[in-house]
Amino acid sequence: MTQSAPPSFLIPMDGLHNLRAVEGYAAADGRRMRRGRLYRSGAWERMSAKDREWFAEHVRTVLDLRHPDEAAGATAASFGQPPATLIPHSIFRPDVSMAEFIAELNAQRGTGISSERYLDYLRAGAAERFARAIELLADPARYPVLVNCTAGKDRTGILIAMAMDLIGIDDETIGAEYERSNAGIDGLIAYLSEIGRRPEGSLEAMRARMATPADRVLGFLAGVRTEFGSVAELLAPHGVTERTVAQLREILLE
Repeated sequence: MTQSAPPSFLIPMDGLHNLRAVEGYAAADGRRMRRGRLYRSGAWERMSAKDREWFAEHVRTVLDLRHPDEAAGATAASFGQPPATLIPHSIFRPDVSMAEFIAELNAQRGTGISSERYLDYLRAGAAERFARAIELLADPARYPVLVNCTAGKDRTGILIAMAMDLIGIDDETIGAEYERSNAGIDGLIAYLSEIGRRPEGSLEAMRARMATPADRVLGFLAGVRTEFGSVAELLAPHGVTERTVAQLREILLE
């Protein structure tokens, strides 16, 4: 008997890839994540007019985690102006070029994505920038919020995982949410090709290289707990207070 494909949870769009809502997940206190509050996606430059209509109806604030070099490199391929509510907030240090930072990461960890590579983001100064992003997510006036990076799976995936952890979502659910980006890989490949960054290799090789198995984000969280104690303890020295976390819970849980 032919098995049906598992649901992708993607919101269908013309040119906005890997778009989905982060909602409905159960927290340890019995509450669930509110619907229509938090979204995630890849880069927004290729949005069609129809996509922008959806944006206007569903999103108040866009938190763009890309490095300025990435955003500048995609500008020429944009179908329109940036969203009016855009907050550029690079997770990677904007004073170091993207090429230089990636070369340094590749020298340390190779070119593939891994839990240790994610942890290296923190060691390179991203902890403070993730802390500022959590503070932005703890402001009720900004909602509904969409978080994006280029793929919507790595930096976006880490930030969403941190937020879910802080509000009491269990690891299995965090891993399942991260893994849903696998359904957006073909959209990412199309986006990169359209802006002149077509990845090398066969389609199968590209898909394998861009995959998001749950163990990558769960390994990252395990590493955070080993090195810092918890996500909250990682962020606390950078100004994320218990009050901030409580506000985040009230915003995202019902």
